[in-house]
Amino acid sequence: TINNVDAISVLVCGYLVGSHLYPALAKRNIRIPTSYKFAWGSLCGVLAMGCALLTEYKIHTTYAETGEEISVLWQTMSYVWIGSGEIFCISAAYEVAFTISRHDQKAFASATNLFFVGGLPNMLCIFLYRTCSDWFHTSKGGTSIQSISDYADSRVYLYFFLLFIIALFGTLLNLMPPIKRWVASIDRHDDEHIHEATSYSKWLKRQYTRRCDTVEVADGDKAMA
Repeated sequence: TINNVDAISVLVCGYLVGSHLYPALAKRNIRIPTSYKFAWGSLCGVLAMGCALLTEYKIHTTYAETGEEISVLWQTMSYVWIGSGEIFCISAAYEVAFTISRHDQKAFASATNLFFVGGLPNMLCIFLYRTCSDWFHTSKGGTSIQSISDYADSRVYLYFFLLFIIALFGTLLNLMPPIKRWVASIDRHDDEHIHEATSYSKWLKRQYTRRCDTVEVADGDKAMA
Protein backbone atom coordinates (compact mmCIF):
# COMPACT_ATOMS: atom_id res chain seq x y z
CA THR A 1 0.00 0.00 0.00
CA ILE A 2 0.93 3.68 -0.20
CA ASN A 3 1.66 3.65 3.56
CA ASN A 4 4.80 1.62 2.83
CA VAL A 5 6.30 4.73 1.24
CA ASP A 6 6.58 6.24 4.73
CA ALA A 7 8.52 3.21 6.03
CA ILE A 8 10.79 3.19 2.97
CA SER A 9 11.42 6.93 3.38
CA VAL A 10 12.37 6.42 7.04
CA LEU A 11 14.82 3.65 6.14
CA VAL A 12 16.45 5.52 3.26
CA CYS A 13 16.63 8.90 5.00
CA GLY A 14 17.78 7.29 8.22
CA TYR A 15 20.65 5.64 6.41
CA LEU A 16 21.66 8.79 4.52
CA VAL A 17 21.47 11.02 7.59
CA GLY A 18 23.12 8.60 10.01
CA SER A 19 25.82 7.27 7.67
CA HIS A 20 26.65 10.33 5.59
CA LEU A 21 25.21 13.65 6.81
CA TYR A 22 26.05 13.48 10.52
CA PRO A 23 29.55 11.97 10.02
CA ALA A 24 30.34 14.64 7.41
CA LEU A 25 29.25 17.39 9.78
CA ALA A 26 31.17 15.81 12.68
CA LYS A 27 34.39 15.86 10.64
CA ARG A 28 33.93 19.61 10.26
CA ASN A 29 33.13 20.09 13.95
CA ILE A 30 29.56 21.08 13.07
CA ARG A 31 26.74 20.09 15.36
CA ILE A 32 23.12 20.74 14.45
CA PRO A 33 21.30 22.30 17.42
CA THR A 34 18.55 20.08 18.75
CA SER A 35 15.94 22.80 18.26
CA TYR A 36 16.93 23.00 14.59
CA LYS A 37 16.39 19.25 14.26
CA PHE A 38 12.87 19.74 15.57
CA ALA A 39 12.44 22.69 13.22
CA TRP A 40 13.59 20.68 10.21
CA GLY A 41 11.29 17.81 11.15
CA SER A 42 8.37 20.24 11.41
CA LEU A 43 9.37 21.84 8.10
CA CYS A 44 9.18 18.42 6.48
CA GLY A 45 5.64 18.25 7.86
CA VAL A 46 4.91 21.61 6.24
CA LEU A 47 6.19 20.30 2.90
CA ALA A 48 4.16 17.10 3.33
CA MET A 49 0.96 19.05 3.92
CA GLY A 50 1.82 21.33 1.00
CA CYS A 51 2.06 18.26 -1.24
CA ALA A 52 -1.23 16.99 0.21
CA LEU A 53 -2.92 20.30 -0.62
CA LEU A 54 -1.54 20.12 -4.16
CA THR A 55 -2.96 16.60 -4.45
CA GLU A 56 -6.30 17.85 -3.16
CA TYR A 57 -6.31 20.58 -5.82
CA LYS A 58 -5.52 18.01 -8.51
CA ILE A 59 -8.30 15.70 -7.29
CA HIS A 60 -10.94 18.41 -7.35
CA THR A 61 -9.92 20.01 -10.64
CA THR A 62 -9.62 16.66 -12.44
CA TYR A 63 -13.00 15.51 -11.16
CA ALA A 64 -14.64 18.83 -12.11
CA GLU A 65 -13.21 18.66 -15.64
CA THR A 66 -13.46 14.96 -16.51
CA GLY A 67 -15.12 13.20 -13.58
CA GLU A 68 -12.14 10.87 -13.33
CA GLU A 69 -9.78 9.92 -10.52
CA ILE A 70 -6.08 10.71 -10.35
CA SER A 71 -3.23 8.29 -9.68
CA VAL A 72 -2.61 7.27 -6.09
CA LEU A 73 1.06 8.05 -6.69
CA TRP A 74 0.22 11.72 -6.22
CA GLN A 75 0.31 11.00 -2.49
CA THR A 76 3.86 9.65 -2.62
CA MET A 77 5.71 12.89 -1.86
CA SER A 78 3.60 13.58 1.22
CA TYR A 79 4.70 10.27 2.72
CA VAL A 80 8.31 10.84 1.67
CA TRP A 81 8.43 14.17 3.51
CA ILE A 82 6.71 12.69 6.57
CA GLY A 83 9.32 9.92 6.73
CA SER A 84 12.14 12.43 6.36
CA GLY A 85 10.76 14.57 9.17
CA GLU A 86 10.54 11.60 11.50
CA ILE A 87 14.29 11.02 11.19
CA PHE A 88 15.08 14.48 12.56
CA CYS A 89 12.18 15.17 14.89
CA ILE A 90 11.37 11.85 16.54
CA SER A 91 14.96 10.59 16.75
CA ALA A 92 16.00 13.89 18.35
CA ALA A 93 13.20 13.52 20.90
CA TYR A 94 14.38 10.03 21.86
CA GLU A 95 17.98 11.25 22.07
CA VAL A 96 17.10 14.16 24.36
CA ALA A 97 14.84 12.07 26.58
CA PHE A 98 17.52 9.41 27.06
CA THR A 99 20.57 11.62 27.52
CA ILE A 100 19.20 14.28 29.88
CA SER A 101 17.57 11.79 32.25
CA ARG A 102 19.40 10.27 35.21
CA HIS A 103 20.73 6.75 34.83
CA ASP A 104 18.02 5.36 37.12
CA GLN A 105 15.20 7.13 35.23
CA LYS A 106 16.11 6.43 31.61
CA ALA A 107 13.40 3.80 31.17
CA PHE A 108 10.79 6.19 32.57
CA ALA A 109 12.09 9.05 30.39
CA SER A 110 11.94 6.85 27.28
CA ALA A 111 8.41 5.75 28.15
CA THR A 112 7.34 9.36 28.71
CA ASN A 113 8.83 10.36 25.37
CA LEU A 114 7.05 7.45 23.70
CA PHE A 115 3.76 8.78 25.09
CA PHE A 116 4.43 12.28 23.74
CA VAL A 117 5.59 10.94 20.37
CA GLY A 118 2.99 8.24 19.84
CA GLY A 119 0.15 8.52 22.33
CA LEU A 120 -0.52 12.24 22.65
CA PRO A 121 -0.48 12.97 18.88
CA ASN A 122 -3.08 10.23 18.33
CA MET A 123 -5.35 11.80 20.93
CA LEU A 124 -4.86 15.20 19.31
CA CYS A 125 -5.73 13.72 15.92
CA ILE A 126 -8.95 12.28 17.35
CA PHE A 127 -9.77 15.66 18.89
CA LEU A 128 -9.08 17.50 15.63
CA TYR A 129 -11.07 14.99 13.61
CA ARG A 130 -14.12 15.34 15.84
CA THR A 131 -13.79 19.12 16.00
CA CYS A 132 -13.47 19.40 12.22
CA SER A 133 -15.95 16.62 11.41
CA ASP A 134 -18.09 18.99 9.29
CA TRP A 135 -15.25 19.17 6.77
CA PHE A 136 -15.57 15.44 6.11
CA HIS A 137 -19.32 15.54 5.38
CA THR A 138 -20.47 14.80 1.85
CA SER A 139 -23.51 16.18 0.08
CA LYS A 140 -25.42 13.20 1.46
CA GLY A 141 -24.81 14.47 5.00
CA GLY A 142 -22.62 11.60 6.19
CA THR A 143 -18.88 11.13 6.55
CA SER A 144 -18.69 7.82 4.68
CA ILE A 145 -16.64 8.39 1.54
CA GLN A 146 -17.15 5.51 -0.88
CA SER A 147 -16.47 7.14 -4.23
CA ILE A 148 -14.60 10.00 -5.86
CA SER A 149 -17.83 11.99 -6.04
CA ASP A 150 -18.25 11.71 -2.26
CA TYR A 151 -14.66 12.83 -1.75
CA ALA A 152 -15.11 15.77 -4.11
CA ASP A 153 -18.14 16.88 -2.10
CA SER A 154 -16.16 16.96 1.16
CA ARG A 155 -13.78 19.66 2.30
CA VAL A 156 -10.88 17.51 3.43
CA TYR A 157 -8.49 20.13 2.04
CA LEU A 158 -9.41 22.39 4.98
CA TYR A 159 -8.15 19.72 7.36
CA PHE A 160 -4.87 19.48 5.49
CA PHE A 161 -4.59 23.25 5.58
CA LEU A 162 -5.06 23.21 9.36
CA LEU A 163 -2.26 20.62 9.67
CA PHE A 164 -0.14 22.84 7.42
CA ILE A 165 -0.61 25.76 9.84
CA ILE A 166 0.20 23.59 12.88
CA ALA A 167 3.40 22.27 11.27
CA LEU A 168 4.41 25.79 10.23
CA PHE A 169 3.88 27.00 13.80
CA GLY A 170 6.10 24.18 15.08
CA THR A 171 8.82 25.14 12.61
CA LEU A 172 8.81 28.82 13.55
CA LEU A 173 8.59 28.02 17.27
CA ASN A 174 11.75 25.92 17.21
CA LEU A 175 13.60 28.62 15.28
CA MET A 176 12.90 31.28 17.90
CA PRO A 177 16.09 32.38 19.76
CA PRO A 178 14.62 31.84 23.26
CA ILE A 179 13.66 28.26 22.38
CA LYS A 180 17.06 27.64 20.83
CA ARG A 181 18.85 28.98 23.93
CA TRP A 182 16.65 26.95 26.28
CA VAL A 183 17.23 23.69 24.39
CA ALA A 184 20.95 24.51 24.09
CA SER A 185 21.17 24.96 27.86
CA ILE A 186 19.74 21.46 28.27
CA ASP A 187 22.31 20.13 25.81
CA ARG A 188 25.15 21.86 27.70
CA HIS A 189 23.93 20.42 30.98
CA ASP A 190 23.87 17.01 29.36
CA ASP A 191 27.41 17.44 28.00
CA GLU A 192 28.65 18.45 31.46
CA HIS A 193 26.93 15.42 32.99
CA ILE A 194 28.51 13.11 30.42
CA HIS A 195 31.93 14.71 30.97
CA GLU A 196 31.63 14.24 34.73
CA ALA A 197 30.53 10.64 34.32
CA THR A 198 33.38 9.95 31.90
CA SER A 199 35.94 11.56 34.22
CA TYR A 200 34.66 9.53 37.15
CA SER A 201 34.84 6.34 35.08
CA LYS A 202 38.43 7.12 34.11
CA TRP A 203 39.31 7.79 37.76
CA LEU A 204 37.79 4.46 38.80
CA LYS A 205 39.73 2.71 36.03
CA ARG A 206 43.00 4.29 37.21
CA GLN A 207 42.30 3.27 40.80
CA TYR A 208 41.50 -0.26 39.71
CA THR A 209 44.69 -0.46 37.61
CA ARG A 210 46.83 0.81 40.51
CA ARG A 211 45.24 -1.69 42.86
CA CYS A 212 45.89 -4.53 40.42
CA ASP A 213 49.52 -3.42 40.05
CA THR A 214 49.90 -3.28 43.84
CA VAL A 215 48.45 -6.77 44.21
CA GLU A 216 50.75 -8.12 41.50
CA VAL A 217 53.82 -6.58 43.20
CA ALA A 218 52.78 -7.99 46.55
CA ASP A 219 52.25 -11.45 45.05
CA GLY A 220 55.68 -11.25 43.41
CA ASP A 221 57.35 -10.33 46.70
CA LYS A 222 55.66 -13.25 48.41
CA ALA A 223 56.79 -15.61 45.67
CA MET A 224 60.41 -14.39 45.96
CA ALA A 225 60.29 -14.76 49.72
